[in-house]
Amino acid sequence: MSGNADIGGGLYLAPTLYDVVNTPGTAAEVDALERVVRCHVSTSKPRWIEPACGTGRYLRVLRRRGHEVAGYDPLDGMLDYARRGLKRWSRGWHLARASFTTAEVSLRPGQVAFCPVNSLRHLHDDASMLAHLDQMRSLLLPGGIYVVGLDLHHPHVFPDEDVWTGARGRLQVQQVVQYLPPSESSRREQVVVQMMVTRPRGAEHHGWSYDLRTYDIGQWSTLVAAAGWGRVATYDGAGHPTDPAAVLPYQLEVLAPA
Repeated sequence: MSGNADIGGGLYLAPTLYDVVNTPGTAAEVDALERVVRCHVSTSKPRWIEPACGTGRYLRVLRRRGHEVAGYDPLDGMLDYARRGLKRWSRGWHLARASFTTAEVSLRPGQVAFCPVNSLRHLHDDASMLAHLDQMRSLLLPGGIYVVGLDLHHPHVFPDEDVWTGARGRLQVQQVVQYLPPSESSRREQVVVQMMVTRPRGAEHHGWSYDLRTYDIGQWSTLVAAAGWGRVATYDGAGHPTDPAAVLPYQLEVLAPA
C-alpha cells in the first residue's frame, strides 16, 4: 500500500517519526553540550532544563549519563512519548506542559538550560523572544547559563537543502529539507519538508512547510542585550570555543542573565 498525505502541523504531531529521523547523532550533540557546560558550570552533575523538549531525545541521553533533567513542551503527544522514553528511570527527571512563552513553568530551576538546532527561530518577533528570555531567567539558578544552538549565517542567498535519514526496526524515514531564503523585506526563511516513510505495510509520503525567523550577528546581539542577558561565549557545533564575532553555519551561544 502507498499513500500521499500531509501531517497537519508538521512532524511535531507525529512523535515516532520525529524521533526516528532526529535521534541519530544525538549523543554527539550532547557531547558538544557537555563540553561547553564544563567550561562554565562547576557542578559535576548539574540539573539540565530543555524548553521545547519534543520527544526527549536529548533528555534520554543526559539522564543515561547520570544528569538530572527536566523539560517542557506544548504538545501532549510529544510529552507522552518523552515520558515513555524516560520512565525506565524512577527518578531524576520531570516534564511539564508549557510553551516557549508560558509565564510560569512548573519546574524547579537548574544550573543549565539548553535549546539546540534553531528551535528558538520558531519565535517570529522580538516580543516573543523577550518573553521567552524572561521565562528562562526564572528557570535558572544563580550563576546558571542558557546554551542556545542557532544559525546566524543569514540570510541565505541561494536555496539550501539537507537530507536526514533514520530507521528503527522495519520503519525507515527519509526527510528532505529545503531552505528558501527570505525576500529583502522579510526575516522569514521558509522551510519545506518532504518525507518518505517506509513501513512493512507500504510507503507513505508526507509534506509540509513552516517559517523560521532569521538573525544576523548584530540583530541577535541587540536582542539578547535588550532582554537583559549577556553573550558569555560562543562555540562551534562540536563544542569548541570560537570568536564571539565569528559567524558560523551553526553555533552554540552561551547566554547568562546580566
